[in-house]
Amino acid sequence: MGIALGVGLTSACSFNCRHCYSGGGADPVEMDTDLLFQFISRLDVDSVNLGTGESHLHPEYHSVIEDLCSMGIPVAITTAGPSVEALSDKELRKLHDVDFSLDFPVGELHDDWRAPGAFDMVIRGIERCRATGVTASVAMCLMAQNAPFMEDMCLLCRDLGVALRINAYKPVHSLEYMPDYDAFWKAVDDLFRLSVRAVSSEPVVNAALAEITGKRLFPGSGSPCGSRSLRLRPGGGILPCVYWNESSVTMKEWIAGGAVLPGDPHCGVPGFCEDCPVLHICRGGCAGRRLYTGLDLPDAYCFHARGRRVPELTVPEPLMGDGYVHASYLCTMIGEFR
Repeated sequence: MGIALGVGLTSACSFNCRHCYSGGGADPVEMDTDLLFQFISRLDVDSVNLGTGESHLHPEYHSVIEDLCSMGIPVAITTAGPSVEALSDKELRKLHDVDFSLDFPVGELHDDWRAPGAFDMVIRGIERCRATGVTASVAMCLMAQNAPFMEDMCLLCRDLGVALRINAYKPVHSLEYMPDYDAFWKAVDDLFRLSVRAVSSEPVVNAALAEITGKRLFPGSGSPCGSRSLRLRPGGGILPCVYWNESSVTMKEWIAGGAVLPGDPHCGVPGFCEDCPVLHICRGGCAGRRLYTGLDLPDAYCFHARGRRVPELTVPEPLMGDGYVHASYLCTMIGEFR
């Protein structure tokens, strides 16, 4: 199995969302695409997802997509909408799939969070993907502010005919948006209960499902970050996880030789976890979350740290295959609806 590679072409963005892990800043950083392709040519890459800022703001956005596709690499993008609007239908059809960032199932709430017209832009993008035969999904950053809308988000995605991917907010800059324990598990159950098929790479969720079913429902152990996926920052830094805030090596250093790619970022398993019956599945939980909530502490959503009471979860019908590039990297969950 090769690497699922996330690529941040630019930190520039059309929006300034308060929960964003990146925060483009006044002076956006743009990736050196010559270095990017030198890096990719030396690596076993299964797929590439373009994200971080709005990729179309990089001057070589179109040629990057063309060159990656000509190499036979499946390409996906994550966008709030503009990076799809910047593509012709011919270019759009080259993509493996598209993730549209949507924070709320109601236009007024989403626009207030992002920018006026942001909700309609997502709807237009989804409809255009459907018309061109491109797989589309909604990517929702699960926060304290939108967790109560999880069921409505699932129903909206059902009506739109798209899957829903949820990433739990990582407190890179603030704990303000992080959902509490009960809100997290309620949202996960809403996704599984309302979907017809689902996939998860969230370690604590997979551990809970294993406790409930007595078996491993989804492949992998711990976070996929660093072992099955890598992330490239616009400045050239290589990260095991998009939420990891420091990179130990750059593309230039690795290409020159002698530098080692960042691996599994777990930084060890907390002592509390050592006798856990599902340690082989969870491996201490999401490293990107633990980085900000305590590397020596269990995952904030660990149920064994809450009296070992397994959350009540609907067991989903497993979604397998390579329908979504995003299923193979990050701690994430995807549900399909009917």
